[in-house]
Amino acid sequence: MKTKYSKYNLLLILIPVYFLIYFSINHLLEGHNLMHPYLLFYGEKALLALNGVPPRLENIGFIYPPLPIVISLLFMANISITQGFIASLISAFISWEIINNIQSKKLAITLIFFLIFSIPILFLATQRFDLYLHFFFIIYSIKLLYQYVRQEYSLYIFTAGPLFGLSFFTHFSSIYLIPWIFIIIFFLYRKTLRKFMAVSFVYFSPYFLFFLSFAYLNWVFTGKAFGFLPNYKLLFSNSEITAAISAGSITGSLWFMLSYLLKVILIIAPFLAGIFYEKRLVSLIPFLVIFSLIYSNLFYPAIYVSSIFIIYFLILMNFEKKEAHNVFIAAMVISLTSSFILALNSNDAYERKFTHALTGSIEENTGGYKQIAEILKYKKGKILIDDQGFYPVVYLMKDPERFILPYQYEFNSAIANPALFADYVIGMKDKNMDKVYRRFEYGVKGYYTIFENKDIIIWEKTKLRDKTS
Repeated sequence: MKTKYSKYNLLLILIPVYFLIYFSINHLLEGHNLMHPYLLFYGEKALLALNGVPPRLENIGFIYPPLPIVISLLFMANISITQGFIASLISAFISWEIINNIQSKKLAITLIFFLIFSIPILFLATQRFDLYLHFFFIIYSIKLLYQYVRQEYSLYIFTAGPLFGLSFFTHFSSIYLIPWIFIIIFFLYRKTLRKFMAVSFVYFSPYFLFFLSFAYLNWVFTGKAFGFLPNYKLLFSNSEITAAISAGSITGSLWFMLSYLLKVILIIAPFLAGIFYEKRLVSLIPFLVIFSLIYSNLFYPAIYVSSIFIIYFLILMNFEKKEAHNVFIAAMVISLTSSFILALNSNDAYERKFTHALTGSIEENTGGYKQIAEILKYKKGKILIDDQGFYPVVYLMKDPERFILPYQYEFNSAIANPALFADYVIGMKDKNMDKVYRRFEYGVKGYYTIFENKDIIIWEKTKLRDKTS
C-alpha cells in the first residue's frame, strides 16, 4: 500500500515541476512579445464568455473545438496558466508511466530527458496545448484499446472510448480517424465478429455522443446542426499551397505525407526504431493521424506535427528488450539534434521564432497588438472592431465590455452608423479579413485618424477631440 501511494505522490511532484518549466518559458516569451496566435485566440474566446456583453458561454462560438476554451475558463481566461497546467498534466503523466513501467533507470532517465527537450514536444507544451491534448487523447485511447485486446480488462475499453471521444472537442479532424480505427479493430477481432461489434460500439459510442451533442447545440443556436464542420475547415484550412492541393485526394495525401515524413525522418527515428523491434497494427495510428490532417486540408507541414510519433513512442512502445535500449538512446539523440536544426528553419513562422527564441534571438509577434492596447487602455469609450483579426487586442486589453464585436447584435448597426455607438473605430488593412475596414476603407465620417501604419488604422470620434481640446 505504501508503494502504491508513493507512486501517486511522484505524480503530484512531477506536475508542479513541469508546470514551472512550461509556465516560465511561456512567461519569458510573453514578456518579449512572442505568443502563438492560438493561445491569444483561445484566451479571447474565454474572456468573452466570462466578461463579454453579455457574459455567456455561447460567446465562444459554435465553430471551434470548445475544450481548449472551456479549460481556459477554469483559469479565468489566463491562457498562460491554462497552457502550463494542461501541458504539465500530460508530460507528468507520461513521465510517471515511464518511471513506473521501465526497469532500466538509464533508459527511463533518457526518455524523460527526451520528453523535456524534444523541440516538437516543447513547442506543443508551451505554444499549442490544444494539439498536445489532442494527440495525447488519441494515442492513450489506442494504448488502452490495445491493452484491452491483450488482457480483456473492461476498464481499459470503457476508458479508451471517452478519451477518443474527447479528441473531437480538441480537433474536429479526428472524425476522419473513425473508419481507420474501425478497420484496425476489425483486424484485431476478425475471428470473432460479435466481439468486434461489441468493442466497436463501446469504443465509438462516446465519440458519436459528443459529436451529436455539439451538433444539437449548433442546431439550437445557429439553425444548422452540422454547419460547424465546413465553417471550421474554412477558418482553419491550410494555407500551404502544396498541402492544400493534396487535400481531398487519397493518392495526393499519401504522397504529401511521404514527402513530409522523409523531411522529419531523423526526428521520428525513435518511433521507427521501436516499430522495427515491435511490429503492431496500432503502429499505423500516427501515420493515419497525419494522413487525416492532410486529407481534410487541416495540415501544415511544420516540424511540431511530428510530435505524434514521439508521443506514440513514449506512451505505446514496449521497452522490455534490453538489447534495443542502446538503439533507442542513439535514436533519441539523433531526434533531439535534428529537431532543433530543422525547427530553426521551419516553414512555420511561429515554430521558427520559438526555436530562435530558445537561443536568445527573440523576434516578437504581438508588439503591434500591445501597442494598440496601450493606446486605447487609457482612453474612455466604446471600440468598434472585428476580432477575426484583432482577437489579440481584445485579449491583451482584458476589458471585453468596451468592444463592439461581430457576435453582438449592435455590430451591424454600429457599422452602419458608428457615431451613435462607438468612440473609436479600428481597421486592419485587409478587406477580405476585416469587416470594419471593408466598410471604412476611405475613412469614417465624424472621426479622425490617431494611429496608422501599413497594417492598422485607428479612428477617434471628432467630438472626443473637441472635448479634450
